[in-house]
Amino acid sequence: MEESKKVILPQKKTGNIPYRIFWTWDHSTNWCLNIPGSQNSGVANPYTKSPDIFVKDYKRAVDWCAANGMNAVGVVGMLRDRHGGVENARRICGYGREHGIRVYLIAGLYAYGGIYYEGNHPYSLDKFFTENPECIGRRSDGSPLIVKYEGHGGYKSDPQGCPSTPKLNEFVLESLDWVFRAIPELGGIQMEAGDSGVCQCSKCQERRGEYATNDAMSFADMAGIYPQSSDVIWNRSPDAWVICETYHHFLDEAITSFFRLTNTSLELQKLLKMPERTFWQWKCDVRLEQGTWVGGDKLPEPMRKFRHVMRAHSGTQWRGGRHTLAIDKIRRQCLLSYESGLQCVSLFGEGAPFHTNAEFNYLALQYFSDAPFASVENFAEAVMGPRLGGTQLAGKYLEFAALNIKTEKIPEAIMEITKIISPLKNYDVVRRWLYLASFLNSFHWESKQCDCEKKSEDSKGFQVTV
Repeated sequence: MEESKKVILPQKKTGNIPYRIFWTWDHSTNWCLNIPGSQNSGVANPYTKSPDIFVKDYKRAVDWCAANGMNAVGVVGMLRDRHGGVENARRICGYGREHGIRVYLIAGLYAYGGIYYEGNHPYSLDKFFTENPECIGRRSDGSPLIVKYEGHGGYKSDPQGCPSTPKLNEFVLESLDWVFRAIPELGGIQMEAGDSGVCQCSKCQERRGEYATNDAMSFADMAGIYPQSSDVIWNRSPDAWVICETYHHFLDEAITSFFRLTNTSLELQKLLKMPERTFWQWKCDVRLEQGTWVGGDKLPEPMRKFRHVMRAHSGTQWRGGRHTLAIDKIRRQCLLSYESGLQCVSLFGEGAPFHTNAEFNYLALQYFSDAPFASVENFAEAVMGPRLGGTQLAGKYLEFAALNIKTEKIPEAIMEITKIISPLKNYDVVRRWLYLASFLNSFHWESKQCDCEKKSEDSKGFQVTV
């Protein structure tokens, strides 16, 4: 059943997306297996593994990226007392530099704990708010703007800042200068103004003018901090990547309205004066699912001079399920990004490629960013086939991997997998098939348990009385 490797690349339309990156939370990044304290989802979770495992997880991720055409790894929660603070952040960033991979910080400026995500540190935003409560934002009723994360392991109460407070803005800029000074190996930053609510105090409403909003985020707030922040960062670290999060797809009405040629507002002009090497980051999950992003859709004209990242959550706990296969979504993410003129694509990289579906998702991001006009069939033959025992078997893998949502078909697939495995001689090929079988069996097992529980509950409603 094993076939020789035969790489088929598309013959028409060539081009590539030059950058591809991993997005990660520190607490749910598990490139080391069978480790106490491992988590598989969440926002604002505590970190529950040892500091040495934090470093080891990210070294393994860097190794894989260096070997497979990736460019960078972003880390939310990079700086915590719990996993070694500045010392271990320098270790992973330095290791990345040594291997040609940028390890960059993902951090909120007015929210999400700030630059030093968690701990007793002068540049912890939470500590700053404790000492300067007047800098916390306000809701429309005047109460403090505090967001509580209580799902999927989250536990934090996270104050959001008031951007109209000079003291807070000074603190943000000092924090950025400090982190690029303290960690000279740092590859850059994805910075966020915050998307969990904006300050509604009278000063903020007046400052925003026609862009006053009750939404979860504010472009006027971004304009007030992103340009100054990038100046501070590049003054300290000239080669750093600066990625500005927008929380939107560039086709969203909020974007097309704000980033239009006829908008002469001071807020937009501040953003447009930023250097062309700035990255702007967009998200595409909903539009991929709804088909509302099509070939030829272009970025707003004023933004085309910059570099751009398109991020997605495919094959994660956020979209589809952690470690589910998402080859076609990733293909479309890359193709549409290329046709829209974007230079970078981003995917969650939290799971070790031991999880075969995650391995193929990662390889798909690399493959389709290099060959955006290729098909799933091209990928199956060029990438999956050599790792699964042949092109025909790669097709079977694609068919079976989707059965986690059709659990009644799993037993038949498992029996066929046992026949596929029998003549295979390569250990890693067999391991990948065994992984798929175990992955599917977990969904079938859970489905059967739920069926039994439902029958038990239903039977209680039919008790016979005399």
